[in-house]
Amino acid sequence: MVNGVVEQYEKGQLNLDGTLGHLTTKEAGQLQILWRKLLEAFASDASELKDAPAAPADTAQSTAKRSMRAQASPSPAPSGKSSNSGSWFGFGASTKTEDESYRKTVGQVAPAGSSAPEFVAQGRARSIRDVFWAATLCDHPDVLVLRFLRARKWKVDDALKMLLACLRWRLDEEIDWVVWTGESALNYALMQRGIGAMHKTDRLGQPILYIPVRQNDPSAQPQEQMVDYTVYLMEVARIMLHPPAEKVCLLLDTTDMTMSNMDWTFFKTFLHYLEHYYPECLGLVLIYNASWVFNSLWKLICPLLDPVVASKVHFAQSTAELQKFIAPENLSVEYGGSNSYKYQYVLPRAGENAKMADVTARNTAMAARLAACDRLEAVTRKWAGIDSATSSSQTLSDERAAAADDLVVASRAMDKFVRARTLYHRTGVISDDLTIH
Repeated sequence: MVNGVVEQYEKGQLNLDGTLGHLTTKEAGQLQILWRKLLEAFASDASELKDAPAAPADTAQSTAKRSMRAQASPSPAPSGKSSNSGSWFGFGASTKTEDESYRKTVGQVAPAGSSAPEFVAQGRARSIRDVFWAATLCDHPDVLVLRFLRARKWKVDDALKMLLACLRWRLDEEIDWVVWTGESALNYALMQRGIGAMHKTDRLGQPILYIPVRQNDPSAQPQEQMVDYTVYLMEVARIMLHPPAEKVCLLLDTTDMTMSNMDWTFFKTFLHYLEHYYPECLGLVLIYNASWVFNSLWKLICPLLDPVVASKVHFAQSTAELQKFIAPENLSVEYGGSNSYKYQYVLPRAGENAKMADVTARNTAMAARLAACDRLEAVTRKWAGIDSATSSSQTLSDERAAAADDLVVASRAMDKFVRARTLYHRTGVISDDLTIH
């Protein structure tokens, strides 16, 4: 049977079926229906959103609101104790004594004046409309909505249910706080290890996300900080995912890994988040240099994978196999390529988030984005058949496309006022207007 994912690389052509600008007549109709149902729900209070899908057993759970946790005094690090909470069924549990870096955050190490100003939580009741437009961030709204439709095989009611559950999760987990606060609240040692570093693109133009498994140590930081890092990483990846490349290529490097590097809790949490809250964001999983340890665990991993995700997994035992998917100039020397890149974490710099403290400029940018949301929403209501329209369907589609583009521009202009700068801003990969270099 032909693997459609691998076939894209063989042909050198990204499959764009079901994405923005590449919809069948039926798919376009399903998108229209979903928007109509979503707009009808907009006026409801966000408190009416149903709970997000229950996470499976052994996944990491937030112990408290992130903003409250960050303000609280850190709990003492374990002393002279080992933990197997993150190991695979207890195998490979670390026995080392935790040191002072166990809970140390980037904000505690970075220079004064480098962190974002204090986050002001939204105290008033929020409507589903508010939560949705906040969740789109800098995405084209249709790109976001289509992810849920594709994930639910174009079944509108299922896609709407999934999208609304995701909005509830984002509200409960304070994802706007994660974006605002940025790296200052993340574990410093974890940031230094480079688990989940993004660099260059694969042969289809998809950003490459590197995960050197040997760098992972489940006992080196609190579980909740690993979860925070995972969410943050996914939100940063969203900046780099724009049509036509809407997915990432994940390179899982198992070289020199041992049982103590495997984190069962993190793995299941990552899969749960991908499936429910960041659907259709994974293009390819390259498992490089699979060791006997990984091969032994693969039989445990396989049953957890959604069949669609499983079809995206490919084993590469050599540089030649990697280069079928990643061009040598984009592949680091470590993996047999010619790119000199080597991950190194750069601390936040004093003043890099000064624009976030400019209340006047921030309010102006937020007002401009809100106006863009209003314009898109107004024309979408006519396009979706909720409000009466005198224009032709093609005219409405054109007006709506222009309004969506205007919203993306306004969102990018607002970003520097509501998002702390990232490693990728500091290293020139992402510019203030979110252009990717």
